[in-house]
Amino acid sequence: MKKRGCFSLFALFCVVAAGCSGGFDDSSEKDGASGKTDSAGAIYDDGSTTDYDDESSAGATGFVEDDLYENFSADGTVYVRFDGTAVSAWLGDGSSGTVTASTTETSLGTVFDKKITVVLSGNAVQDEAGGTDESSNGVIIQYKGTGKIKYVLSGTYTGTVFIKNKGADAAVVLNNVSITSDSGAGPVLRLSSELRTFIVVPESSENMLCDTRVLNQSQTMYDDKKGSVYAKGALIFTGESSESAGGTLTVTNSGYKHAIYSKDYIRIADVKLNAIVEGTTGRDCMRSLNAVIIDGGTISLTGNGTVTDDESAGIKVEGEDADEDDLTVEYTAGAGFVIINGGTITINTVAKGITAHWKSDESAISSSGYTQKSNTSLLCGNLLDGTSATVPDPYVEINGGKISITTTGTPYEDTSTGAKCSPEGIEAKGNLTINAGTLSLCCTDDAINAGGSIRINGGAVYAYSSKNDAIDANGSGGITISGGVVVAIGINSPECAFDCDSYPLKIEGGLLVGLGTNNYTAPKNCTQSTVVLSSSYYGSADTTMAVTDSGGTPVFAYTLPSSTGTIMVLSSPKIEAGTTYTVKSGVSASGGTRFHNLYTSLPEISGGTSRTTFCTSSGNYVATVSSAGTNPGAQEGTRTR
Repeated sequence: MKKRGCFSLFALFCVVAAGCSGGFDDSSEKDGASGKTDSAGAIYDDGSTTDYDDESSAGATGFVEDDLYENFSADGTVYVRFDGTAVSAWLGDGSSGTVTASTTETSLGTVFDKKITVVLSGNAVQDEAGGTDESSNGVIIQYKGTGKIKYVLSGTYTGTVFIKNKGADAAVVLNNVSITSDSGAGPVLRLSSELRTFIVVPESSENMLCDTRVLNQSQTMYDDKKGSVYAKGALIFTGESSESAGGTLTVTNSGYKHAIYSKDYIRIADVKLNAIVEGTTGRDCMRSLNAVIIDGGTISLTGNGTVTDDESAGIKVEGEDADEDDLTVEYTAGAGFVIINGGTITINTVAKGITAHWKSDESAISSSGYTQKSNTSLLCGNLLDGTSATVPDPYVEINGGKISITTTGTPYEDTSTGAKCSPEGIEAKGNLTINAGTLSLCCTDDAINAGGSIRINGGAVYAYSSKNDAIDANGSGGITISGGVVVAIGINSPECAFDCDSYPLKIEGGLLVGLGTNNYTAPKNCTQSTVVLSSSYYGSADTTMAVTDSGGTPVFAYTLPSSTGTIMVLSSPKIEAGTTYTVKSGVSASGGTRFHNLYTSLPEISGGTSRTTFCTSSGNYVATVSSAGTNPGAQEGTRTR
């Protein structure tokens, strides 16, 4: 069998450097301030028109004291040194000296009267109960006690690493290690602890884990483990403490299932983590059953999988694990969520960027044919203690960080088979909340989508969709914007900037502009002055429009992209109720600060053409200068194939 090579560092640099332009044709870049266009001629903005970031941070949520590595105290330390296919290991107390691993199980010593053993495996490995386990074809380090063990790995190895310690917390320190699985075996790193495993990446270290498995390849020793790095419990990526920066870990999946998988939750602290689904037969970059929580770090996720109905996503939380073989469904009530508290996150995928995926009407939980089984998540004794939830809660909450997402797949839905691809940027099947952070989302489906409500309380959000809505809420709570800076572009008919069907689009604060089509959701119940303009009033592509007071001073300014849509929705706290303002097109602007062409600090302006005037009142904060209709309810463009 021919092995696939691991993703090169040069290729990784190219993906990260591509940023929001990934998957688009840059050859049609404009000379003006509008950014670039995609191959269909629709506008997107690569960030070149931005000199503003949201540096604020809302209060972090999802905190668990035991998830801090400095609170992990090892009862024993195992050192493992790799050299090609050779493995040597020893216990930190030196009780047994150095052992060269062989096909005969050898003891390294004891911790709390339980042996730690090492063995090189072939195709058949015993599971925790002594039965036949899946293939390993590498080294197995086993401990059947309850002590906390730290494993320090170093060197270069061709094979897999299986750390078997079902009943204890563990820490795996990657000290400049490079591991590539051999002969189609996997996962490349398998962790059987049902509690938590820390993946510790020391500062300045460079580490690589490469899974050579490819879907449907001959001679692949398949197993049901879902990731190149697979953990049966919680999986925490961290530096050597919560206060220190970690090194770099690159996980490459050649094309079999997911790059990183946890059957509980994944947490990422201050490390540089690259997860790459290199092959087109692979699936997601990062997937978990119960939650993903990102507190910091620099994270790059690249997903190239194109298998129909299984295209690569960046971060996916399942919410439930339904087993069709024994008809059981495992889940944790109140789990199924994504929380981002900070970090720099770059995602380039075919399908969704981030998704809290559990959906009640697609769930097996309520099916009479399935036996329900509660997942023993560590979240239950921490975040979810006392929850009244009876099913998963698939929400997304963003409290800070810098997030850049590009999706490239073509949206489709096959009504005969149910197969579909929805390359949305950030999706929550429940509610979605943005409190802080800078988001740049360039997507082929909705940039932001929620099955419930969407609330933007702060942050800086650029949401662009080339084929669908920019921001789309499907729940009765609709869309509420109470703060932050928002630029939303969804100009491909019949889509729009803000879509919440017949539910409310409520503006309570913040600075925002949205460009879309006549099929828009009309703002209502607003408490901040909001204006709806048709295109004849705000001007043409690559020009700047402004709203001015009676003295000609701008209170709002925006440089239009090369595709302008037919409807603009704008709002600013500087537009006061009871005051008459003038809309000008084609003004000249100098100075100021912009976020994707929207001026966050206002420029000096001159010239231009007065197009119309408007005035809002405390009884009606919405002024509509347009004869266009509004969105009468749910409406989607063509998605069948």
